[in-house]
Amino acid sequence: MMKALDKNQYTEYDVSHIFNEIILSHLEGYNGTKKEQLKSFLGDLQKGGCISGMIGEFIYHNDCKAFYIKHLEDLENIKNDLEESFGDPVANRYKLPHYTFLCWLCFEEYCYDIYRNVFE
Repeated sequence: MMKALDKNQYTEYDVSHIFNEIILSHLEGYNGTKKEQLKSFLGDLQKGGCISGMIGEFIYHNDCKAFYIKHLEDLENIKNDLEESFGDPVANRYKLPHYTFLCWLCFEEYCYDIYRNVFE
């Protein structure tokens, strides 16, 4: 199972270990093998995003702020990597506090990258 989580371009960042723990903590509510559970979870996240409230760790601004402060360098670097690959700045279209925006953006991109590399 951990092999699937390592199939993304962000494993070099320390925050990837925390993101993996968050992902694993949410799989129990899904049916099937671990891989099927992972696919279902990642699919749900792609549909609803963190804004849906499905990731308890990132619901409250205070929690996002604490997470951002602790992992600031990694989160900013992931955002910079994304902007470099897009060739454009990533827009904070919901006008969220920067720390919440970065937590959501980075976690969602991390999960999408796993989905893309494992299931597509």
